[in-house]
Amino acid sequence: MMEGVTPGAVRVLVVEDEYFLASDLGALLAEEGFSVMGPHGSLFGALKAIAEHLPDIVMLDVNLQGEMSYPLIDELVARSVPVIIVTGYDEQSLPSAYESCRRVIKPYSRTDILGAIGMVLAGTDHRL
Repeated sequence: MMEGVTPGAVRVLVVEDEYFLASDLGALLAEEGFSVMGPHGSLFGALKAIAEHLPDIVMLDVNLQGEMSYPLIDELVARSVPVIIVTGYDEQSLPSAYESCRRVIKPYSRTDILGAIGMVLAGTDHRL
């Protein structure tokens, strides 16, 4: 459990189209006491999810079944929801508009994921 995190108090939306990655990430977050929304494997499903319940943090892949998740990122940024991009794409492959989003590179470790969330929750991630 991450220090200072109240179990179930932080809602994390997982948007990942690869089943095993989505399942593993959701399980990791649940083990750490986060309330996991999803996972959602499509842009449509993720947009519908945020229309129903706004998450506290979103962890998403950029490419969802061949569809780029940029409209979702734009919507989340407009609503001031922190976005953590979990991707295999290098920094130069992402539009400069998303430089402010924290990025975790695939393959990632538990420490990578929890470190990114910890920075966002602590407010020490000045890129958001």
